[in-house]
Amino acid sequence: MGGYAGKLLYVDLTSGQIQKTPFATDFARANIGGLGFGTSIFVDLIKDKPSFDALSPDNPFILMTGPLTGCGLDATARWAVCSKSPLTGFWGDANVGGYFGARLKCAGYDGIVITGAAHHPVYLYINDQQVELRDATAYWGKDVYSLTDLLSQELKTQSAAKGEVLAIGPAGEKRVRFANLIHKKGHAAGRTGMGAVWGAKNLKAIYVAGTGKIPIARPEQLKALRKELKAVYKESIYISSIQSAGTPAHMDVGIIGGDIPIKNWQLSDWEDIDELGPASIEEKIHAGNRTCYGCRVACKKNAEVKEGPFKMAKGPGPEYETVAAFGTLCLNPDIESVAKANELCNRHGMDTISCGATIAFAIDCYENGLISTQETDGLELSWGNAAAIVAMVDKIGKKEGFGAILAEGSARAAAAIGQGAAALLTTVKGLEAPMHDPRSAHGYGLAYGVSPRGACHEASLTYEVEGGAIYIPELADLAEDLPEGSQGRAKLNVACQDYGMFFSNCAIFCNLGGAPLNATQAVAMLNLVTGFDYSLEEIMGIGRRIWYRKRALTNLFGARAKDDQLPKRLLTPLAQGPTKDSVPDMELMLAEFYQLRGLDENGVPREAILKALGLSTLADLLYPPQ
Repeated sequence: MGGYAGKLLYVDLTSGQIQKTPFATDFARANIGGLGFGTSIFVDLIKDKPSFDALSPDNPFILMTGPLTGCGLDATARWAVCSKSPLTGFWGDANVGGYFGARLKCAGYDGIVITGAAHHPVYLYINDQQVELRDATAYWGKDVYSLTDLLSQELKTQSAAKGEVLAIGPAGEKRVRFANLIHKKGHAAGRTGMGAVWGAKNLKAIYVAGTGKIPIARPEQLKALRKELKAVYKESIYISSIQSAGTPAHMDVGIIGGDIPIKNWQLSDWEDIDELGPASIEEKIHAGNRTCYGCRVACKKNAEVKEGPFKMAKGPGPEYETVAAFGTLCLNPDIESVAKANELCNRHGMDTISCGATIAFAIDCYENGLISTQETDGLELSWGNAAAIVAMVDKIGKKEGFGAILAEGSARAAAAIGQGAAALLTTVKGLEAPMHDPRSAHGYGLAYGVSPRGACHEASLTYEVEGGAIYIPELADLAEDLPEGSQGRAKLNVACQDYGMFFSNCAIFCNLGGAPLNATQAVAMLNLVTGFDYSLEEIMGIGRRIWYRKRALTNLFGARAKDDQLPKRLLTPLAQGPTKDSVPDMELMLAEFYQLRGLDENGVPREAILKALGLSTLADLLYPPQ
């Protein structure tokens, strides 16, 4: 069985017990890896007690690699985490790259299943076959950068191979609801509050070092394919763009079609946009390139601010989502302040999308007179006030003053503020929308609405396919030209979900670095690594089952049809700009989607569909025997 280490670690933090458990070939083939493994194991763990708070010891946390993780191929360094989300109360997962996943597999493990809660702060130490929980009391309270440096230095002589650190910062410890997990200071499992889950479990970090090698079923054929794909990558304009400027390259492209949300989604054009674009980043903050394990794309960028109020040492720079969240969304043209806000989020361990969107919401409240300096601890939260934005990031991370209210996420903050503040929200299922406007591409709106984890452009491949970054000619529903507007987007979303579950949830490909790959190439890579000989039809079937598993889990946690709707802000037509008068027809798209997916009027998969897909446990939980 190529591509797999063949074992999972089960860690019970309450008892301190650690088990190394092999898994069967049939399980691997049926679920591929990543969230295929994660969702299946999660269901088994919670089936006897499906009702629990996300911050309780009853909430399992699962980290899984994919069969391609660590195999040294472009765009395959990623791995996934999942749990019940403290931010939304629904299903939560996140996807991340870097080096941690590869090191874990080299240590001999495809994933880690964590249950219970420790009685005091701990970290998990993994060095090949040596696995143990260690006291982390001395590290509690340290920011991610300090902790990463400290653990790396203290433990480097204890392992033959270089170790990697995955950690939470003070935000996770304090249970900021959008706290995240950070690896290598800038690789973030960003969305849905997984860092708060760790904080509630008293888990500060995982350190992993491994000296093993990952088996490849057909190494010579894979080597030939890798050589063939080198030419494909060399000819890709998309890859060239992100190699040159990183993800902020989208600033120059997205503004043309109205894809960039501005002033808390009230504008689609802005005269100061170039201040946040690639040229400005290159001139003012760029400090070199970074990459993930085995990937030649190298789309990650470093940043440095040498002087001024936002001075910061060289470190991970802001991605597009972060530039938009703390820049355009807050009407803030100061790229140096955006870099500082990014650094603070990384140090505290917070999702930059939710943090920036929540601050933009707070600015909107301030400008509309719903809050004042009396509530904001004296900070003038006005549009473009870079100093106030950066200061509020720090307050949120520390849960100080008004920051403690915003640390609950914008939806809970709106409930606390009242006075109609909810009308200013940009959340779906409690998750703040990412920086792509569904008024520019209506399929995004449906993708946000029906995503199991809430508003998300990476819950499937809809953003990449409808946006033109990925082309899958082998699938008719992803190869045909779509009419303008909302027609055909339900069919598009279904195909993007089924294929996306394989591509970026299970295999696990990077949606950025994997953009040049068609389905034939992607499936061939998986087959040559694993030796399983999947057909595209089988892959789509597995993806379909995993999507329904995720959907059923979020339904089990209470999500219903009303939670599939977009907020008012995202459905308000703009009077000017590239998307003038364009609004997704959610009623049309949802009706078509529900029919295609076999969801009832409440948005729940019908019992017969779940059972036909082999999801009987979830069917019985959603439709208990009378």
